[in-house]
Amino acid sequence: MTMPQLPDPLPHFYDCGCPDIYFCPASDEVECPRHSGFSACCDLVPGHIPVRTHTPPT
Repeated sequence: MTMPQLPDPLPHFYDCGCPDIYFCPASDEVECPRHSGFSACCDLVPGHIPVRTHTPPT
């Protein structure tokens, strides 16, 4: 089984600085579970890919 990969490049997104932002393959967006203004895309949470473990904050 292969691990899901982040797209390269990531879609443009507002970096709120939260440590648990994730990329959702179903919506093709980077989202944050802590902030309003981000959509809650789906119930496919196991498919979400953490962004911070791959991309250091700038």
